[in-house]
Amino acid sequence: MNNGRATPLITSVCYVRLAVSEPSASARFVSDIFGLQRVADQDGEIAFRSDDRFRTVSLGQNFADGTSVGIEVWDDTALAEIGGRLRALGFVVNEASASECKRRYVQSALLTEDASGNRIDLAVRPTRSGRRYFPPRDAGIVAFHGVGLRSTDHARDLAFWRALGAEVSDWVGDIAYLRIDGLHHRIALYPSNHNGLLYAAFEVEALDQIMQNSYFMQESQIRIVQGPGRQAASRQMFLHVEGPDGLIFSYVNGMTEIDGKPRLARQFPLVATSLCDWGSESKDVPELSAGPMNRRTT
Repeated sequence: MNNGRATPLITSVCYVRLAVSEPSASARFVSDIFGLQRVADQDGEIAFRSDDRFRTVSLGQNFADGTSVGIEVWDDTALAEIGGRLRALGFVVNEASASECKRRYVQSALLTEDASGNRIDLAVRPTRSGRRYFPPRDAGIVAFHGVGLRSTDHARDLAFWRALGAEVSDWVGDIAYLRIDGLHHRIALYPSNHNGLLYAAFEVEALDQIMQNSYFMQESQIRIVQGPGRQAASRQMFLHVEGPDGLIFSYVNGMTEIDGKPRLARQFPLVATSLCDWGSESKDVPELSAGPMNRRTT
């Protein structure tokens, strides 16, 4: 909801920049195992495509500005409006320099952090590619879908995202699914005792590709964190897999579309079947489990 504004403020989650300890090992996982297309390296960053955008994932060692999530903003007018809203709420917002924009392949940007300290790049006109997306392994990936973020400050993080125009579709305990377009959610906030990217999700063609990738990961001895499964609230099918440095990448498909009519966010109980009604559980990643971490304690 954008307070009567004719156009949205933000349009998509457009990329993740990941600071990793061993870029080469992580790059092999992202490309050869998970199935993204590696593209041009620049200034020590290794870039990958998952769709028609020039890149949706970048890996680098010892980023001065750390891991960040790119959010595409409608235009510079919307960017200025968002900046004003965030500053009014007490968030620090900085204009990206020309070199910072170049590293992110965008025309202009504001760099900020949510209340948990997750770095968010508010970007205008991220670069598209004129070439067909061609991955090294046919994992069935068709697009970068969204992210899960760890949240240490529940209320303030919600205020941050609502200032950008996001709204809560549903709750599971205090896990908040946030929508920014016609789909159930693109961003999920998971209560945690530390900040950071929990997972990056990539849409695949169908359930068949989720199952095929599950078999491939087992054969390749890649750790499956959770899945194949299906979220109760969004009906999205998923498979979470883990690479080097604890990177969790996900294959997803089948998320519910919301028709745009106002509706109340539903509250689901914090039980295993609310997180996956197919019965898969994540025993080693507390944010993805039905433990007390995902229930408000204040």
